[in-house]
Amino acid sequence: MVAGYQRLNEKKSQPNPHVVFIKPLVDPDKEIAQDFLERIAAQCRPIMRENHLYVTSLEEYEPNREFVGRNFNAGEVVQLVLKSPSTGRWLPFNYVQMVMMHELAHCKQMNHSRAFWTVRNLYASRMHELWSKNYTGDGLWGRGANLTTGEWEKNSVLADEVLPEHLCGGTYRSRRKRRVKPQLSYQERKERRILKKFGKNGVALGADEEEKVKLESGRKIQAKPRVAGSMRGRELRAAAALARFEKQRTEPETLKDNDETDSGSGSEFENEPGEDSKDAVDVNGKKLLDGQGRGMVQVCEDEDGDDPGARDESRELQRMIRSIKRESPEPQVTEPPQEPKSQVLNSQSLPTAPRKGPHFRPLKVQLSQSTRQAIRHALAELAPCALTAILI
Repeated sequence: MVAGYQRLNEKKSQPNPHVVFIKPLVDPDKEIAQDFLERIAAQCRPIMRENHLYVTSLEEYEPNREFVGRNFNAGEVVQLVLKSPSTGRWLPFNYVQMVMMHELAHCKQMNHSRAFWTVRNLYASRMHELWSKNYTGDGLWGRGANLTTGEWEKNSVLADEVLPEHLCGGTYRSRRKRRVKPQLSYQERKERRILKKFGKNGVALGADEEEKVKLESGRKIQAKPRVAGSMRGRELRAAAALARFEKQRTEPETLKDNDETDSGSGSEFENEPGEDSKDAVDVNGKKLLDGQGRGMVQVCEDEDGDDPGARDESRELQRMIRSIKRESPEPQVTEPPQEPKSQVLNSQSLPTAPRKGPHFRPLKVQLSQSTRQAIRHALAELAPCALTAILI
């Protein structure tokens, strides 16, 4: 169980203790989606246990053509799309499970980096091992458990199925509050300015013998000026001022201290370097918010199609789709043709008994006069009442 959560008086066996909440969409297929998500969580339980992965809320997201899965705050919320956006049919179970492996890898690595694909491939290979052992879960979720419905049990995909463009819709995190900097006193700010301008290893004025020789025009004088207003004292101060001006010309301009220029105003939240300051927006155009009403920042966008890891994952899913039995689209049911009106038959055609079915057409056969007489004699010998049932 995730830290901070504890279940009391459970009425139902939970499929995975590493997943706290399972939330399907509120629609007529809510029970089917609930069962779908529970079996997804039950099958990936060993992987989450071995790698210490936790998901607070596993949710179903509405069908769309953009993505199949998303991850918020490194596992706080994981959203999966369970239905096809084009046909409304349930997506293959194994396909959705591979999307779950992708999103679980984002709990360790938020960006689609090389380290992420290493983690994702590790989880995917472990899931293939579980499939080879026909593992579906522990306890009541193991083999032999009956499904509440058979809507998605076929694990099939139509031949004309159009899957979403991207597997992953990106990763997001909550916008953090700005860190409040400690307020410095006037004396502390003054000391910081002096240290920044002159450095930490300064010396007392007049203690540098080399500088004194330069100021004395190359003469080394041991005595110090006794009167500050004397001619020698004024010359030393003027020479020191000129030396400071020359030194300032050669030094580059220093930036202003952030402590002095920071007035404390601005947004309450801050971003990390390199991130967009705008709040993340959902596929429906609405602003993404976390459980506390704070805006979300997109950490990683959709996977790059040119990335080697993304290409390998795409090929793996394509092979999986091809291996699944493809069903042809269901034929459209046409209205049955109306029954033909009764009409008088001539002696040139042989009537046939009407048959039921949308694709049946009555067949008329032209027979000669001798053939019709032979048929009449045969029917008369076999069943005399046939002449009354068939109009000739």
